[in-house]
Amino acid sequence: MGFGNVTSTSKTIKTIDTEKKISVLIVEDDLVIQKIHKVIMTKFGTEVQLASNGKEVVDLFLSGASFDLILTDLEMPIMDGIEATKQLCSMGVTSMIVGVTSRNQDSEIQAFMKSGLNACYVKPLNAEKVTAVLNELKNN
Repeated sequence: MGFGNVTSTSKTIKTIDTEKKISVLIVEDDLVIQKIHKVIMTKFGTEVQLASNGKEVVDLFLSGASFDLILTDLEMPIMDGIEATKQLCSMGVTSMIVGVTSRNQDSEIQAFMKSGLNACYVKPLNAEKVTAVLNELKNN
């Protein structure tokens, strides 16, 4: 897979109300990438919340939080994106979950996808990638 390509599945995701802002959880331990992704998502009119690792995401959902979209890094301290995605799926979370990784080897991306992702992109996100994700989210 080349840089910036997308891998996607037809996993069922939650229908969203297009009249309200899309809520996005960015799960990223790198503060620079976290800020870049937050700025991009905010420019698209989404409501953004940040988390630094997979455990924080799982804890947020266990406490009753919900998001339309989760953008998660693969490699993070405490709990990585694969484990967090598996736990979210086993909890019945219906948010669209998109992996965002610096890894671009097919085997690593496929392992990440198998955890339950809807799609996976190579970092960093850009307007084209965000448009594709938001269009898929609105169309499901």
